[in-house]
Amino acid sequence: MPSNTNTASSARRRALPLLAALALLAACGGGGGGKDAGTPLPANPIQAMVDPNAINIGSVGWRTSTRDAVLLAARQINEAGGVLGKRLNAIALVARDNDEAQTMGQQLLDAGVQILNVSTSTRVLNLLPLARAKGVPILTESSSSPTLSTVADDDLVYRIGVSDVDATPVLAKVAFDAGKRRAVVVVNEGDAFGAGLNSLFTPAFQDLGGQVVRTVAIPFGLKSGFDAYLKQVFEAKPDVILNGILAADIAANVLNEALPYNYPDLWLLPGTAAGNQTFVDNLANPNSIAGGASGSAATIGVYGSASYKAFRSAYIAQYGGEPQDFTAPTYDVVMVMALAIERAGLASGSRNPGGLQIRDALRFVMNGPGDKVSPQDIGAALAAVKQGRDIDYSGAYADIDWDARGDIVGPVPFTVFQLDRAARRWDASQQIIIHLPR
Repeated sequence: MPSNTNTASSARRRALPLLAALALLAACGGGGGGKDAGTPLPANPIQAMVDPNAINIGSVGWRTSTRDAVLLAARQINEAGGVLGKRLNAIALVARDNDEAQTMGQQLLDAGVQILNVSTSTRVLNLLPLARAKGVPILTESSSSPTLSTVADDDLVYRIGVSDVDATPVLAKVAFDAGKRRAVVVVNEGDAFGAGLNSLFTPAFQDLGGQVVRTVAIPFGLKSGFDAYLKQVFEAKPDVILNGILAADIAANVLNEALPYNYPDLWLLPGTAAGNQTFVDNLANPNSIAGGASGSAATIGVYGSASYKAFRSAYIAQYGGEPQDFTAPTYDVVMVMALAIERAGLASGSRNPGGLQIRDALRFVMNGPGDKVSPQDIGAALAAVKQGRDIDYSGAYADIDWDARGDIVGPVPFTVFQLDRAARRWDASQQIIIHLPR
């Protein structure tokens, strides 16, 4: 069959930055190669990160901070003795776009990894057919599209984080309580998260007494040159703009290019940007955002819980800075993976349980009844599983369970964020606990 030169060239262009990203990852401690930094990269670097003598898990993340949370959890698990008598080898990758995420995920699956962490709804949905074919469960910290609750997934997809069905009404209330009544919604064209955000915010805001007067879709991957889209936004005369652009730095660029319009009212941000320091760091001049910016998100752990405090202390000690949004749920993802793998091994009598066996163990370690266990005592939790005891994991994020769809139930922390323009940071002092389902 003749080769397609354009396709081959495109593949090479994607492969080169992927190799560079994996080289950086290896230097930062991802995977289990342990080779000298001068050793040339192998032809298949992800396959080379698999350790045949370890329990291998994979993560296709979207931020270095969530990758760091994966590696922190894996280190603590290994310090507690590992899983099934083996080292837990976390192959923690960061994908810069959906194509790269698909390539990374496919290579992890082809390498025989039996459980994955994948960030964002679109990436989970893209990888799901491959995961179903191999019977590999996917745990996700940042996939809020309602589609994940209804898609045919063979019970393989689990969130540690909320669906937009639950998050968006809180966001609408933030806008309405600020006195806003005319909203424009800005999303990425073709993005599962953006589609869900728009479809849920519109009725939630209307139920409160507001109105969505326009939705503007910006092409995925466009990083600048938004003026044609901003004209559509401001022609609608909104008093609140819901900025649902998926990437936090690009969401900030939208605000930067809107500065000449002298918009006097509120920018509203969902969890992809609200609370995300990357968003703030990419703002050209926060003091020029006359109406301010605020938002809400269920992306940070319960401030007062012992498990979140222990996670925060460990994260700061390891990385020298505060944990970012989505890091606590990502940390819990890895802890639950380890507990489920331990239980699957016990149930199957295997030191190498398969993906479906791990899937069948997930609710047994996450949901009650059972002994309450926590990540700061992961060694005791793994020991309880080895002894055949039922456990109920209470994490750094929240003390939650999974329902029949893999969605979370229980008390969930929603943080209300206000942009402190002078300090160039988010004020995240207000947190409310909402019990799901409502």
